[in-house]
Parts: sequence; structure tokens; C-alpha cells
Amino acid sequence: MKLVNLDVAIAGAGIGGLALATLLARAGCRVVVYDQMDAPRPVGSGFVLQPTGAAVLAKMGLLDKVSARGAQIMRMHGRLGDKQAGVSRTVLDVSYRKGQSGIAIQRVALFDVLFDAAIRAGVTVEVAAQAQDIREGTRASLVFKGGRVSAAADLVVDAMGANSPIQRSEDTELDYGALWATVPWPKDGPFQTSMLEQRYDKASRMAGVLPVGTARDGADPMATFFWSLRNRDIKQWKAAGREAWLDEVAALWPQAAPLAAMAEPVHARYRHHTRNPIAGRGVLRIGDAWHATSPQLGQGANMALLDAASLVSALTRAATLDSAVALHLQQRQSHVRLYQALSLILTPFYQSDSRILPLMRDVLIGPVSKLPLMREIISTIVTGDLMDPVGRIRLSAI
Repeated sequence: MKLVNLDVAIAGAGIGGLALATLLARAGCRVVVYDQMDAPRPVGSGFVLQPTGAAVLAKMGLLDKVSARGAQIMRMHGRLGDKQAGVSRTVLDVSYRKGQSGIAIQRVALFDVLFDAAIRAGVTVEVAAQAQDIREGTRASLVFKGGRVSAAADLVVDAMGANSPIQRSEDTELDYGALWATVPWPKDGPFQTSMLEQRYDKASRMAGVLPVGTARDGADPMATFFWSLRNRDIKQWKAAGREAWLDEVAALWPQAAPLAAMAEPVHARYRHHTRNPIAGRGVLRIGDAWHATSPQLGQGANMALLDAASLVSALTRAATLDSAVALHLQQRQSHVRLYQALSLILTPFYQSDSRILPLMRDVLIGPVSKLPLMREIISTIVTGDLMDPVGRIRLSAI
């Protein structure tokens, strides 16, 4: 279908929303992105851009800029913490396949690249616009806090993430969240610049250190430090005080204690839901607004980029808006369902109150993951490549 002069309204200036806005504007659409912030800014810590997400950014011509700011990741390694009677057994060891790697990056760095690309493409960004509902129709609209309604559009997209208020369900929050902080990378420290490292105490404690490159050209390299925490325990954690937390970190992972000492941690909560991708007539969801989950498989941003590229590819190839939406869902739904199921199954092995599941992880998953075939399968899962999602969305059509 012809995209020239198609009116598109996107709620949410996150990774998926900005990528979609840029691709559509480049194709000739009139795109307005509405964001609740007074000035658009990213929310969240560092993460690993997998080959799937990197393929979308490469198609957009942005991968070189992103790679220059990120850190190349070749391996993910997890062990039992020092707290467990000095045991340092490896329970997770995932390496990328030959010719592949991840890019660990600060969310602010990727946001800056995407936001600049959107503005250059002619996207209009309206701030302090908190979308709360939708108005369906042949040309749908967003309804903002206070009752104001956006200009009608041919397509409205909810890209507001897991906490999108549009038809929100309150019973999808996971028991475990995390404390995370971005801290200076210890240049002469014990951590490797090409590896995500984690330590576990059963499944109730998990700490991680991820090198995430620089926020902007010339800035110092940084790391993301994270610490799992039950959401119901956040008040108790605050009441216990900072020193008590630092003692916990030192007991589990002494080498990470200096990073925790520098941290000003933020508490993040996570949801697991798979909403109907069609929120109403003329209204579509992408990214975490459609399929939110825990960060254990690290697919959130990558899936949002795939959603954005898939929708644009479908719009380019289909004859009508309705047929484009159907084609987009055909391209994405199987992959989304698979990774939602994998996350639901695997997350309790690493974040839960279970005693049996972490024991199974320690005794079975670690040793089995060293077998050549299993290493290949696990690597494919972690990189998001199962079911060839990049091939399915026909990036060449964009």
C-alpha cells in the first residue's frame, strides 16, 4: 500500500516507538509521537542488543553508531556465589556462535541515536502528552489525561511498554524485580569487557555485572550492576539501610561490592503478559505493550525492534491497512508466543522462591549446557534467533 501521507500516531517514545516512527516517516508517513515526559528520555538500564535487534538497526543505517557506543559481548557466564560455602560451580555458560556477538549498551545511548534519527526523518514529537485511552474508528485517536484527544490518524500504535494504561491488567506483575544502577567501569578490576557475569544464591538472589560502553562519544565506559529483589521486600530493604545491602553483596560476590558501593540503585518491576496485539479498530500494540516479560532472556528491546520493522515491512507489501496488520501478525505472533513461553518456563529457575528449581538448574542445566548440541540450542535461544524472526519479517522490503 502507499504509505505517503498516511497519518500515524504513536504513544510512547521508547525504543520500539522511535524505531517505528523513523521507518514510517522515511517511507513518507506523517508521524506524531506522543510521550508523557516533559522531555523524551529513556527509562531503564543497560541491556544486550542481540543479532536480531542489530539486524533492524543495520537496515536503518544506525548500527555503526550504536556499535561505537556499546561493548561487544561474546559470553554470558553465571556461577553460584561465594556465599554458598565457597562453591563457585558454573551453572550458566553461553557463548555466541561463530561470527555473532551481542552489543551491551546503555539505554540512553541507543535512545539518543534513535531520537536523532526520528527527528531527522521528520517525526513530530509532542511531550507532556500522557495517553490513557483510545478512541476507535475508521480514523482512531488517543485520549490523554485531562480528556484531550489527539488528531485522528489512519493508524494508532501503543508503544508505551509493559505499564501501558490502555486496557491494563493489574495481575501481571512478577514477584521479583531488580535493583539496577549504571556505574563507572572498573578498568583494572576483575571483570571482563566482553562478558555478562552473574552470581546466584539459589533463585532468590542474583547479581550481575554488564559492561555497557559509553553514553556518548568521549564519555567514560560504564557498567550496569543489578541485584534481584522481591517487590514485596523493597520497603524492608530501604528500612535495613545501605550498609546492610552492601554486606549482602559482599557475602555473595566480594568482587562486585565496590560497584554496589558506587551505585544509586533504582528499583525496577517487571510484568508478564501477552495482550491482544489489536487494541481496537485502527489501534495496534508493539513491544512490551503487547508482550512483556522478565528480563531473564534479554529480549525486550530486540523484540520491540522486530515488531517495528515487521509492521513497516507488512505495510509496504500489503494492499490495505487491514491486510498489512494481518501480515504483520502472521510474521511475528509465532516468535512472540515461543519466547513468552520460554520466559515463563525459565525465569523461575533464576528468580523465584523455589528450592527445587535452582537445585535442578545447578545439577542439570549447567552440565548439560556444556554439551555441543545443547550449547548451540541455548545460544540460539539467547540470541533470539529461534524461528528465524529476521527472515520472517522480510527486512529487504523496507
